[in-house]
Amino acid sequence: MLKGKNLKKEVFSILLLLIICFAYAYQKPILTAGKATDYAALCLQFPPKRLGIKAVDINWDDITPKKFSIDKKSGFLNQITNQRELSVTLKAKNGEELNVRMDAYNGRCLEVTGPLN
Repeated sequence: MLKGKNLKKEVFSILLLLIICFAYAYQKPILTAGKATDYAALCLQFPPKRLGIKAVDINWDDITPKKFSIDKKSGFLNQITNQRELSVTLKAKNGEELNVRMDAYNGRCLEVTGPLN
């Protein structure tokens, strides 16, 4: 009888821990606008090789953030865990607009679109 009660207690503890972990994964904090702009600038200055673009040397005083949007990631597991993407549109003084798409939680650069591609 004692083993049954301990087993129930352990199963309940594990279940509670899983619920807490899932709740945190579902509601992770998204990057602020300032951090998102900084990560977009880093993505343009030091782009990942998998994107296939060259580094951009831009005077960042001429660049202003124009638009931020948060979108849901596609895929079954991403929708269950509420995963998001962050798109930052940067506007230069010469009128060019650069769009940087990144992971909304850690700033990992996913795609760069605009006249630099």
